[in-house]
Amino acid sequence: MAITVKKVDRNVDMTLWERMYIPEMICGMLITWRHFFLNFVGLFLEEVGGKHYRRIATVYYPEEMPIVPVAYRGRPVLVRSKNGIEKCVACGLCEAACPPNCISIIGGERPNGDRYPDSYVLDGSRCIFCGFCEEVCPKEAIVMSHDWKNLCEYNRSKMVYTKKELLYPERNLQKRFDVLRDKYFSAYRYRQSPNLKTEPKE
Repeated sequence: MAITVKKVDRNVDMTLWERMYIPEMICGMLITWRHFFLNFVGLFLEEVGGKHYRRIATVYYPEEMPIVPVAYRGRPVLVRSKNGIEKCVACGLCEAACPPNCISIIGGERPNGDRYPDSYVLDGSRCIFCGFCEEVCPKEAIVMSHDWKNLCEYNRSKMVYTKKELLYPERNLQKRFDVLRDKYFSAYRYRQSPNLKTEPKE
């Protein structure tokens, strides 16, 4: 793609009227009032007729709930399998891959020899929602959920989540699993097939 450079002449002398910026302020206010009245009338018509007249993407929360895309990265959660046990084996990869170091794991071992996280703490006030933890997890035991309502608190101590608070049923995360598997498996298939002309999905 060619890069074009536009030269700006900064030595142009502006008139007094131009230096006062009155025309530009008037133009900006006209645009603002136009959008205000169009959306105000659209809101009134929507309440009366029930049709969608609004042209903006504003959501009137909490009366209206936003539609969250399946690829949205919300609060990380631990996956609880169908038998009620967490899928995490306390390998520590998510803890090592976390850039802000907001994950802390203490591993344990069950009588049958299976490893599990005896303690799993995630500091939500430090999490940057990068998704590295779900990318490195070999067991699909931690994923980015669609939880966006409980991301803000007035007290940071309330944003430190324990294992009990992070556990989430696997059946409620199926759409997220489909997105992850489609993303990584398509990239894997592309690397394994050099003659494939289609690009992997982003």
